[in-house]
Amino acid sequence: MPTMQDVAKKAGVTLSTVSHALSGKRPISEETRARIQQAIEELGYRPNELARRLANKESKIIGLFFPKFRSGLSEMQFEFVSAAIDAAEMQGYAILLWRSPKDIDTLINLTQQGLVDGVIFMEVRIKDAWMMRLRESGFPFCMIGRTEDNNGIGFVDLDHTQAVEDAFDYLVGLGHSRIAYIDYPENLVQQVYGPAVFCGNGYQNALDKHNFQRISVNCETTPQAAHEVLKQLLIKHPDLTALVTPNEAGLPGMYQAIQEAGKTIPSDFSVISLASPHRAERLIPALTTMDFPTEEMGKTGVEILIQSLRQKDVPPAQKLLKAKLTIRQSSGTAPV
Repeated sequence: MPTMQDVAKKAGVTLSTVSHALSGKRPISEETRARIQQAIEELGYRPNELARRLANKESKIIGLFFPKFRSGLSEMQFEFVSAAIDAAEMQGYAILLWRSPKDIDTLINLTQQGLVDGVIFMEVRIKDAWMMRLRESGFPFCMIGRTEDNNGIGFVDLDHTQAVEDAFDYLVGLGHSRIAYIDYPENLVQQVYGPAVFCGNGYQNALDKHNFQRISVNCETTPQAAHEVLKQLLIKHPDLTALVTPNEAGLPGMYQAIQEAGKTIPSDFSVISLASPHRAERLIPALTTMDFPTEEMGKTGVEILIQSLRQKDVPPAQKLLKAKLTIRQSSGTAPV
């Protein structure tokens, strides 16, 4: 494979002259440029695009980090990733999907090596020391999620608190008063994982507003775990008529537990979840949701970061999105 040195030799110029001709950083005479171009064509030389970008102190690559406290990517996370890749490609960037390293120093070293121009973090904790350290390092990054101190950090997040509160308001408006809340796993709550904390705040707001009994349980994010949890909850509280959950992955198990209890959705029991519309349409009956705008969040996260890379003197954007209520076949008036 021909090299830049081969091009320089054939064109009768120095290596640095070829480099300047390719980068456009310094003026080159038209005669010299023509000789270099002819040598390139005759040799079939192809410049190393990555090397050129690194020489210009940009890689046109964005690192997309996802956390280690979950095993693999959930369906919603895959939707984030797909939307982020599409948005990056539209603006001439590539996405490098990266599992977050074990310690922050390793992460900072990786980013400062110039392999990526900036990074996006999928999901963060409320008290996230990593985000604070990265902010101090000055390396460009953006969050899909938010912390308790977002000063100077770009982010896009969903207003989980309002979404859960709105879900309860909707069910109360249908006459329901015995409503269960199927929460995230206990370990995510203990780790002050953002969505778990914000959703919990929405549930507490609903309790305070409507003054009904707290009936809630933590649940692992699998259909099997959700089936067992709701099965036991329906035995303990047979008068339940509805549930709200942000635990999207467990929904098939919840549907099964409701049916096994002899209840029909929605005439006997209503279900509403903070979930992706794609998942909602696959369930039978189709699920009423506070729509989780995964694609919009992935796209917006990329746009916020790229804007920060191009306008370094402008404070990064911060966007809090509202969940839309989409009524499908899993919800109805409370049984008499």
